[in-house]
Amino acid sequence: MFLFMGLCFGLSSFALLGGAVWTYFSQQRKVESQVTTVGTVIELVSRVTASGRASMLCPVVEFTASSGERIKFTSEFGSLPAGHKIGQSVTVGYDSVEPQKAEIDSTTTRWLVPVIYVFMGLIACGLSVSFLAFYGLLGSSSFTN
Repeated sequence: MFLFMGLCFGLSSFALLGGAVWTYFSQQRKVESQVTTVGTVIELVSRVTASGRASMLCPVVEFTASSGERIKFTSEFGSLPAGHKIGQSVTVGYDSVEPQKAEIDSTTTRWLVPVIYVFMGLIACGLSVSFLAFYGLLGSSSFTN
């Protein structure tokens, strides 16, 4: 049983750490292909989290695309208390073909998902090592008796 659990957590850790690497490079490609400009936070809207137990304040940002079109979007990333103030200037990254798919260019938007995957991968790796070490201890002690 400990061998099976150790191997399962080991495979999970490789998958999660591989997902972290893939997500990081995917984010980098996305950032490199985006156009950046400066936008202004014009509003803070309250959104309920997926669990429905809490809410967060997401900034609504307005910016002018390279085509001259005024774009307004609500950031997918929010916090409580609010991380931005109304009237604050922020760097915005957007796709020149679809400027409505914009996001505030910040450390959180670039690193949140890869860091979560690494964290979960390290936990799975630690559990794998623990289960395999426990299996090894049980196996060696059963041969001595």
